[in-house]
Amino acid sequence: MRLINVQVILGIEEGKVDPDAEVLVELNGTELEKTKYAILSHCWGAVKDEVQYKEMQKLVRMEGPARDQIMKRSGYQKILNSCKQANEDGLQWIWVDTCCIDKRSSAELSEAINSMYR
Repeated sequence: MRLINVQVILGIEEGKVDPDAEVLVELNGTELEKTKYAILSHCWGAVKDEVQYKEMQKLVRMEGPARDQIMKRSGYQKILNSCKQANEDGLQWIWVDTCCIDKRSSAELSEAINSMYR
């Protein structure tokens, strides 16, 4: 399962962009079982306002103007606010359906949908 690293998102917000940092991190097996994370399943606005997997994956490596455009979207603000709340709650990870699932992969999309009903 791919999760968002809360500290990386909060660092970006503070202007501390580490191009080697990974926003999205793959956790599996025992490591995932031991990890506590928040879940945000949302899509309340227009699809164009949501942050997609490919964008989130490249966020720390984008040039300032491209990153700024994403950070202005309402979907990014929801993710940012979720990271702030997760941090206050002592969580290092969050899962957000719009950007943690690579929707280009039908197998991954199917697995993510099925896991929501376990």
